[in-house]
Amino acid sequence: MAIRAVILDFGGTLADGSIDWEEYHRAVQGLLGALGFEVCMNRLREAIAAALGRLEEFRARGDELTFEVVYGHALSMLGVPPDEETLAMIHDVFRRHFRTTFRPCVEDVLRRLSARYKLAVLSNAISDAPRVALQRSRLMGLLDAVVCSRDMGVRKPDPRAFLHVLEMLGVEADEAVHVGDSVEADMEGATAAGMRAIWVRGGGESGWAGTSIGSICELPKLLSELQDP
Repeated sequence: MAIRAVILDFGGTLADGSIDWEEYHRAVQGLLGALGFEVCMNRLREAIAAALGRLEEFRARGDELTFEVVYGHALSMLGVPPDEETLAMIHDVFRRHFRTTFRPCVEDVLRRLSARYKLAVLSNAISDAPRVALQRSRLMGLLDAVVCSRDMGVRKPDPRAFLHVLEMLGVEADEAVHVGDSVEADMEGATAAGMRAIWVRGGGESGWAGTSIGSICELPKLLSELQDP
């Protein structure tokens, strides 16, 4: 069957992300101080680490939490009321400190693909940072959907994540291709959902015997070759 849609992973596939954790923690500490809550750095780090540890317990079951729920737990341990406004400000601090660098060819690739396929991004993320980065880069207009695991409560490789995006795009699993850099989350998850999968090599993983490319830059040519006549 002809390919009608392409679903793309974000981090490691379209872009790379980084954050200076010490700088970020100091910014959170400063924000809490400005709100009248003096928290020592060690307690702040411990609370955030504990909240992230709790997140991993949820993820081990295939579930996902939002940034607000995770940091709400951290604030509660610090004796700070986890109200919506405070959590929104902390999330904004995170967005400002998280640096996203798109692969050099991404805009060209998305423009070429958007002329032929329905396009979506599916990212495992408790933050909406991927969506914000796409909006700031003016790439959002080339996409039909952007979905983060925080939006669904499940994360890749759970097939429900892929099926949710397929439903948004209005296509069947065998009409779509998923592209990503993680064998477990992207390749195994997509194939379990009934999709074709293309692995972006370079993540240090191995064990994928299916179709692969060296970088996202090679995707338009490969899709043209895979497209049914």
